[in-house]
Amino acid sequence: MKKIWVVAALLGFFLCGPAMAGLSWKTLRDVNLESEPLDVTASADGQSVFILIPGEIVVYSVAGNEVTKKIPVGKEFDRITYSPGLHALVLTGSGSKTLKILKLQDIYELDISGLPFRGPENAPVTVVVFSDYQ
Repeated sequence: MKKIWVVAALLGFFLCGPAMAGLSWKTLRDVNLESEPLDVTASADGQSVFILIPGEIVVYSVAGNEVTKKIPVGKEFDRITYSPGLHALVLTGSGSKTLKILKLQDIYELDISGLPFRGPENAPVTVVVFSDYQ
């Protein structure tokens, strides 16, 4: 009796076709660009989209729904990819033998207005120490 169940199970496994799943989608944003994009990639967290147009990279914030930065690059680059391990953009050009790696550095701005400080108020660098907070 066990042999019949095993054979029936194996036949059912091999004779069944693949299950078809549905797919749904929702448009998050429609973005109008100044130039035709050559290539596009997204950050690992999905918060930024990097759009390569001739001569520059347009950095688009998905959460903010705005262009936050434009990075000038040479017009010889026509492909872009994001490297999560390096937190960098990798650019190549099909007509050139050039590879460019742009290391990205996150900058966070903290509002420290009204808080005690030492030194000049308009210093180019501010070191914030949260030692008096619990």
